[in-house]
Amino acid sequence: VRATQQAQRDFMANISHDLKTPLTSIQGYSQAIMDGTARDPQQAAAIIHDEAERVNRMVIELTDLVRMQAGQFQLERVPVQLEQIVANVSSRLAVVAERQGVQLTVTTAPLPVINADGDRLVQVLSNLIGNAIKFTPAGGQVWVETKAEPDGVTISVRDTGTGIPESEIPRIFERFYQVDKARGPARGMGLGLAIVNEIVRAHGGRVSVDSREDQGTTFTVWLPPGTAGAVSLR
Repeated sequence: VRATQQAQRDFMANISHDLKTPLTSIQGYSQAIMDGTARDPQQAAAIIHDEAERVNRMVIELTDLVRMQAGQFQLERVPVQLEQIVANVSSRLAVVAERQGVQLTVTTAPLPVINADGDRLVQVLSNLIGNAIKFTPAGGQVWVETKAEPDGVTISVRDTGTGIPESEIPRIFERFYQVDKARGPARGMGLGLAIVNEIVRAHGGRVSVDSREDQGTTFTVWLPPGTAGAVSLR
């Protein structure tokens, strides 16, 4: 009971913080434009636009997550070539890695075709690879690897980033739970990993994490072959 109450308190504190930060920026910059005190109105308007987008993205992700956890979401499973999805997502994020001075290495072994929702798997991979790049300092490395297993396929995303304290690992898939509350707005909204977990579970799979502070983190997703068709996300 105490753990549940603490999780609820953390949830409310985090959602309040993540809404308050962009809304404060929107209010401040819009007031400056109206008062005529903004040094660069165009830049102020751009900041307002970006922060409004951030709030909108958070609302969409939270709505998706609530629907997933309520079993009101559906996966549209079709045969997909997972290594192609991995290659496409990695290629798109390679630009981000290069800009941050992070080396991104992708190894995709031939995999059996699996029945899955390709768009949702893109969401999973974008989050895991994007986070790995985001929390890896310049000069670090991120590796993405796929493997065929006797009972399915695995995707691992490994980095040499900041790592996660051992005490925090059991809670990283909770809604709005953020490992490092001192990271500021760049740390994300604490929804991505919760959504990743729900999508993977909906496919009948599992996601695990192994991490060491200041050494790096590895997320591993296992997916079964599955069966074709639409299934409720529960």
